[in-house]
Amino acid sequence: MLSQILSKTFDVFLGSENFVLIPIPSSKQKVRERGFDSVANLCARVARDKRSIHFDDSNLFLRRHVVDQVGLSALQRHSNLEGAFGTRKVINGTVVVVDDVVTTGATLNSAARALKFAGAQRVIAVALCGTPLTR
Repeated sequence: MLSQILSKTFDVFLGSENFVLIPIPSSKQKVRERGFDSVANLCARVARDKRSIHFDDSNLFLRRHVVDQVGLSALQRHSNLEGAFGTRKVINGTVVVVDDVVTTGATLNSAARALKFAGAQRVIAVALCGTPLTR
């Protein structure tokens, strides 16, 4: 099960360190289409089993509309997501932000900037899978 693999990964790299687990928010349209938010559900499942993990799926949000990243070049992806994320409250300590797929890192980079601006001392990015780099 993917949640067990993710949990073991956290054990190996973070040990018993306390951290906040934040999924990259899915667009409302994607959640409506699927009927659920797969990354948020996965993160919630992992956090239920560990006392050292605080799950927070309400802090990070998209401040503005972004276009679907499929087919965009690396430069277009970074431009599309520049300043796109915001936070609703101050955050402290270590944050682990999780996304389903990483291609250029634009989403994780933009989210990490917002979380650092909100006070996170350290942001660790985790992607469940990757794609070949698009130029």
